Amino acid sequence: MASDSVVRLFLALTLMLLPSSVAAEVWRSDWGPVTVKADGATFVGRYNKPMGGIVVMQHRGSGNYSGYWARACTSKKRYQIPAPLFSAEGSCRERQKNAYGKMTNCWGLISGAVNSSNTRFQGTFMTCNGKRLGQWRGWR
Repeated sequence: MASDSVVRLFLALTLMLLPSSVAAEVWRSDWGPVTVKADGATFVGRYNKPMGGIVVMQHRGSGNYSGYWARACTSKKRYQIPAPLFSAEGSCRERQKNAYGKMTNCWGLISGAVNSSNTRFQGTFMTCNGKRLGQWRGWR
């Protein structure tokens, strides 16, 4: 679990260093529209605006990425994107920042790959405590 903390710290520091001049583009996805900024090895996607959804991933080589997703906890099913966290919203003790910079217990891990033309993404996502939730697909 210590390595997960190191990865999250690295991702948080990377986010702070992203230049503001990186242009954003909108990708479509299973979770709805995702506003994406990619700079070198860092991918940051914002989705589910009412709940401050965010996906932050680092490039791991050969088109593979891994990182985390986060959003505010909610009792409204229509905003529980990517998915409700089963037994209870926010069932994890650890917290992560959502797109608005607020700490949330509703987050998890995500990994996946982009195709060679950088037009499609397919990933797998889990809860913060490792329960597999499903797949996430995106395209532009």
